[in-house]
Amino acid sequence: MRRTAITLSLLALSLGLSFGQARVRERAREGQEASPTIQGRVTMDGRIPIVGADIIVPELGLSAKTGADGRFAFPGVVSGEGHLEVHAAGYLTYISDAFDVAKGVPSFIVTLFRIPSEEVVVSATRTPKLSAETPVKIEVITETSIENKDAANLAAALSLTTGVRVENNCQNCNFTQVRINGMEGKYAQVLIDSSPVMSAMTGVYGLEQIPAEMVDRVEIVKGAGSALYGGNAVAGVINVITKEPQANTVDMKIRQEAIDGRAATNLGFHSGFVSQDLNTRAFLFADHQRRLDVDIDGDGISELGRLNSSSFGANVYRDFEGVGGKLKLGFFRIHEERRGGDRLSAPPHEAGITEWAKSDQLCFDSSWNHSLSARTHYTVGFSYLDAKRETYYGSHQDPNAYGSTKNPLFHFSSQVNHQAGAHLLSSGVQYKRDRLQDEALGYGRVIDQTYGEGGWFVQDEWRPWSGTTVLGGFRLDKHSALSRVVFNPRASLLASLTRDLSIRVSVSTGYRAPQVFDEDLHITQVGGEGLVIVNSPDLREERALSLFTGLDFGRQWDDRLIQLSVEGFRTRLTDTFVFQETAAGDNSRVLERINGSGAFVTGLSLTAGVMTGSGLNASTGWTIQRSRLDAPEPKFGSRHFFRTPDFYGYVRVGCPVPWIADVEISLDYTGPMHVPHYAGYIATDRLERTRGLAVTNLRLKRSLPVAGEHFALIVGAFNVFNTIQLDLDKGIDRDSGYVYGPSRPRTFYTALDIGF
Repeated sequence: MRRTAITLSLLALSLGLSFGQARVRERAREGQEASPTIQGRVTMDGRIPIVGADIIVPELGLSAKTGADGRFAFPGVVSGEGHLEVHAAGYLTYISDAFDVAKGVPSFIVTLFRIPSEEVVVSATRTPKLSAETPVKIEVITETSIENKDAANLAAALSLTTGVRVENNCQNCNFTQVRINGMEGKYAQVLIDSSPVMSAMTGVYGLEQIPAEMVDRVEIVKGAGSALYGGNAVAGVINVITKEPQANTVDMKIRQEAIDGRAATNLGFHSGFVSQDLNTRAFLFADHQRRLDVDIDGDGISELGRLNSSSFGANVYRDFEGVGGKLKLGFFRIHEERRGGDRLSAPPHEAGITEWAKSDQLCFDSSWNHSLSARTHYTVGFSYLDAKRETYYGSHQDPNAYGSTKNPLFHFSSQVNHQAGAHLLSSGVQYKRDRLQDEALGYGRVIDQTYGEGGWFVQDEWRPWSGTTVLGGFRLDKHSALSRVVFNPRASLLASLTRDLSIRVSVSTGYRAPQVFDEDLHITQVGGEGLVIVNSPDLREERALSLFTGLDFGRQWDDRLIQLSVEGFRTRLTDTFVFQETAAGDNSRVLERINGSGAFVTGLSLTAGVMTGSGLNASTGWTIQRSRLDAPEPKFGSRHFFRTPDFYGYVRVGCPVPWIADVEISLDYTGPMHVPHYAGYIATDRLERTRGLAVTNLRLKRSLPVAGEHFALIVGAFNVFNTIQLDLDKGIDRDSGYVYGPSRPRTFYTALDIGF
């Protein structure tokens, strides 16, 4: 009985204590409910907490930092109206909608999106600034975007960009060109670190020769840009920015492809070194590509030629803190051999048809940046490119089709920037010397020309008030092939209409000077006749006037970031270059370059994107345009720009699939267009209207946990549904320029990416 009584007493005491504790907790909850709390959690992707983020409610004078779990709280807020701001280094600022505590205690689940380091751009104004603050619209292809495309070179990196198309222009040698808003590649200025080291010759295969390993980002300025960059900046500027390391890293990539059952291999390497005092940095890269020939239509002649290329280079940076200076020294070497046609193991002149090019490029560059004061800064730089190429463009075992080209190119630039109140004044001098030695002795073609181009520009970037920037400037150029000085002005305006919406308007001019070398030389040479191009004595430069207006909207709602851009553009060309035949020799034709009538390109582009905290990243971009000549061209009587669709665009979607892989799917669409088709395989010349073509790509990436290292396995397929051109010419008399389909058939690939 005593034991039973003791047991019952202990049980009653335990129940009483439990009841008392429950009442205490209940009263605590009641007290909390009586004391309203603004609270929430901040994460990067819905899972990873962000520690130390600044949380501010400015109207109520509240501030706090997130804890180790990413949470924050403001207890005891009885009443008041305001909004919440979240600030964290390296992330976009989050700003909530307005709230009223009296109408309900708000709780926040905040997802922050990283600010990509590539947001700082230099191409639009030749001064570094955030891309959102540039009065001239600029498209940035980031390093992450290049990796997601699994791009091995610059040509692949430029894909899936609004208003930009990369196309294959030769069925034999597969040379590529990039079109900006429908205009041919010769109207675009391609730069490396703001220096024009790609000439008319090196630009032919240059898009495929620049390896992705050396590229940090690509900046694209659409519309005429000669006010800053001189000749050929008519359709736009493509500036390849090489890598500057920020940490000690090593990255290696191995990719193996199967192109219609034929092998292609890409080996890539890059490494960064940073000294302990952070003042010395070095970047090294190397790349090797090897591709077997591919015969798509089974006629014994390749559609994709054999390719063997190797490249390597380095950049070294040194900061001199005592004087406020920074020195850069860099170089790269690119060696490539490509051959397409038949009987690829025989000497070129023993084949039925062959295009063979063996090129070698060695480039050195250096720059010095110096801050004289907090308001004054100057830059001086130079680059030198030594480019050589041996070629054979011929058919029917023609022994005369061998050629060689040397193209040394020197460039010097200087610029001074001075901040005077709300004005950033810039002025600079540039000089380019371009020598071309081109020989095709069998056709009696010997070209030895040296062109010099000097320019001086002035620019004023004025911020009259917050959110508004007015840009004005002009450039004077003297080209040795022109008798007069060329004047190119430009003006731009950026205005922030709201926190989320901004508008840009710009007017710019451009020009293109004549040149003797033209890659069209090899098209007729393959047909068994040489082609010599000469300039008319009274030839004037081509001129362009570009108009641009655009609206950019970007806003974050909860864990979603929405971005939308609408652009309208128009470029007017005058004194365009055309050819007229003047004479013919025993085995060659002479064409004279003269000024013809004008042309115009006008259109509208739409780009939209969304990112979510769950990892979904989707974007789409479409362009509709009209590109016409003022007068019909003489061959077919057409006013259409050849090889230029009126409608084209892309869609891409990327998202993580838990426990499986990161999945990326894209579709690249090219609308119908007019393409000339010359006799050889067909009986007579005719102008074709092509069908629309859509190419779908798929990529899966699985990152594997390896301590202290980055290890990723990638598998994918280009052109999943094998969309190809169905009416390719066959045989050795085919028109090698009649190619408009995707650059390659269905291609499966696997890659291994290792970094540490």
